[in-house]
Amino acid sequence: MAVDSRFGVLRQDSMNIMFYCHDSYGLGHLRRTLTLARYLRASAPAINQLIVTGSPLAHDLLLPEDGDYVKLPSVVKTGQDEYASRSLSLPFDRMSRMRAEMIESAARNVRPDALLADHAPAGLKGELIPALRELRRSSDTRLIVGLRDVAAEAPRVRATWKREGVYELLEDVYDLVLVYGDPRVYDVVSEYRLSPRVARKTRYVGYLARNSHRPPEQVRRALNLRTGKLVVATVGGGGDGVELLEAVLRGLQQSNGGFETLVVAGPLMSSGSRERLAKLADTCPFVRLVSFVDDLQSTIAAADVVVSMGGYNSICEILSAERPAVIVPRVAPRREQLIRAEALSERGVLRTIHPDDLTPARIIAEIEELLGQASADANDLNLNGLPAAAAELEAALYDAAEGAARRRAAAR
Repeated sequence: MAVDSRFGVLRQDSMNIMFYCHDSYGLGHLRRTLTLARYLRASAPAINQLIVTGSPLAHDLLLPEDGDYVKLPSVVKTGQDEYASRSLSLPFDRMSRMRAEMIESAARNVRPDALLADHAPAGLKGELIPALRELRRSSDTRLIVGLRDVAAEAPRVRATWKREGVYELLEDVYDLVLVYGDPRVYDVVSEYRLSPRVARKTRYVGYLARNSHRPPEQVRRALNLRTGKLVVATVGGGGDGVELLEAVLRGLQQSNGGFETLVVAGPLMSSGSRERLAKLADTCPFVRLVSFVDDLQSTIAAADVVVSMGGYNSICEILSAERPAVIVPRVAPRREQLIRAEALSERGVLRTIHPDDLTPARIIAEIEELLGQASADANDLNLNGLPAAAAELEAALYDAAEGAARRRAAAR
């Protein structure tokens, strides 16, 4: 369906948007949700936005102006599709019930015009289903799920979705499926065997491109570069990835030191792992180790080469900045990052090293080879995800408003 962004529905003062992201591990779901929420806020300052999240770092991340959040008790992944309370001494079944009740209460009281769920159509272990069914029964809320380009390996996704009733939710409950990716990289409809009905309400909006807030020259001046060449090594939230950063630092010990390296460990990295990296960093020339960078997108855009894992947000930042990059993807407990990285490598967008092949010598050799490249071509990938997602949301809200108006007229 063609999308017309001229409706102006999002600019109504009474428009409420509710986001859900479970975030049991890392920051990916919340970061993607915040990216969308900030874009919507900039486009339509009058809307109200509520984010419901289980992220343990929600209070540390910048909410959109006039937005708010409901913090669910945090859980942590303990195995394949297994979870436990992160902090509270509660059995998971009680924790899960409490989270589901909090989500349903928020939905019932806010009565959003649209609910946008990130990644998990049923929520964590089905916790979103009561809220979805309540809103479907009692309101005109547009129910939308946003999927990243790759959820996990297709057989695993199909088995999980069948077991958790996701196919039925997509068929009968959700109004719209947004895919934050490009079908030329990964075809969600085909790989996950979506029905013709679900395929008709699926929109590939493109990758969620990020804007830099500072020009590269300003970032580089602030870093006071001495060599003129900057490598940025980042592992997202830092809950894993210490092996990649350790390989980079050990490689730098043997390097000629013709470039400087900013190592971003991530706010979720354990103190023990960070201390291990700090000891290595002290032995390397031209290395700075930090836990967090306020404006990582601008820092990546200022880099000559980026070293990263293959998470969705990290890839979006690299694609947006068109920086030469070496990706060492996570391969367990799911192969999502590997699938994404290999698909983009095949298109010539970036380079990939399988973790089994990662050595200090290999990673430094890749960095040094890429330092001679001026930029990386996104190769005509669709990076229009933010405006396209906003336009699809606006069209869905317009349809809901039209339907409600027709029902009111028929009742008179």
